Amino acid sequence: MKKLFFLLIGSLLLLQLASAQVTLDYEVGLSKILPGDEVDCYLVITNPNLHSETIRSIVFYSDLVTPRIITDIGVLPAKTSYRLPFTFKAEEPGKYVVEVRVRTYNGSITYYMPFTVSSSYPVLTVENPEVTLGEKNVLRVRVEWPENVTVRPLFNATPSEAYGRMFEFVYYPKKKEDLRFEVEFRNGENVHRIIRAVNVTWNEMKDVVMNVTVNRNAYENEAIKVSVGVANLRNTPAYAVTVRVGESEKKIPVLNPGEAWKFDFNVMATRILRVELSYLDEMGIKHVMSESREIGIINASAVQLCSYEFDKGMLTGEVCNFGSTEVKNVVVSFEGRKYFVGTIMPEDYEVFSIKGNSSNGTLIISWKAASGDVLSISEEIEGERVTVKAAEGGSEILIASGAIAVVIVAIAIYALRRR
Repeated sequence: MKKLFFLLIGSLLLLQLASAQVTLDYEVGLSKILPGDEVDCYLVITNPNLHSETIRSIVFYSDLVTPRIITDIGVLPAKTSYRLPFTFKAEEPGKYVVEVRVRTYNGSITYYMPFTVSSSYPVLTVENPEVTLGEKNVLRVRVEWPENVTVRPLFNATPSEAYGRMFEFVYYPKKKEDLRFEVEFRNGENVHRIIRAVNVTWNEMKDVVMNVTVNRNAYENEAIKVSVGVANLRNTPAYAVTVRVGESEKKIPVLNPGEAWKFDFNVMATRILRVELSYLDEMGIKHVMSESREIGIINASAVQLCSYEFDKGMLTGEVCNFGSTEVKNVVVSFEGRKYFVGTIMPEDYEVFSIKGNSSNGTLIISWKAASGDVLSISEEIEGERVTVKAAEGGSEILIASGAIAVVIVAIAIYALRRR
């Protein structure tokens, strides 16, 4: 009988210990957390049991939380909750998990609290992005943010400060410049200041303006296309309008007010491309303006020998054009023999076959670029096995051109292996 009694008492104690645990939750004081924010948060400790529970200590395992260690919380009565305040200090954007451990006399509980630090800041948009030099411009700026912000233009405009989400700034530009604003806004009790630039289109005051379009990167020996758009914003005609790109030049006799014209050039790529526009006004005075564009030159020829093989005294291979313009009059020479390939379209290849007595020698490829320049490269041929070259230039090649070049080489390999 005594054994049964003590067994019953022991079972009750075990049940009490097993149930004498608390549950954890947390509350975050901001719906969106930004880098640098200090966020008021709460760890919610709930005692769901019918008896009280003593909280011995609470430890946050993160340098982003203060305080990290709390002791002697005390007794948590039955069926009650306690909200422990703590501060989360946001750093870089990303996802974070804070581990917290609560110890009682009946054991410990580990809880994980996820936090997301966003990089979503106010966005500035200019609703009328065309700016005319030397004239009064009213910039209408809109800020996308749930609350009003303070905006300060970091250039000579009025007013120097405005509050709200829609703004108008009066601006008299004398030259092109970066248009940047300081934006001050609140996220909870946190004050942020960021610098944001806006993109605008610059127009010359009552002048003839030009817009230059050209690829950022080009191969060596590549003729590139340069498009120059010219518009007459004057109230009078412009005469003898001349556009000069490098050594190439094109003219039109007259450009009337409000008219636009497009000039297309094929020129050899250079690291610094200079474009010049000149015209005569109605008084015969010459006006000149120019722009320079920097082009990344990839250290590889636009025209390359992609692959080759020797078979029964015949040298067969592929010539690839990795450039953005077509090449004409392509000729392959080897051991005094020539093969006329003809035209190779941009990012394409053509096949050649030449009889050869030796599997070693110098192969020469010549062609006429779209600019009219006649160019050539030489390649040392060694060995009889198939050799395949990928497009040279590494990570400097534009993604689109690089992807197409890989396709060209893959097709060339397949064509060779079918022979």
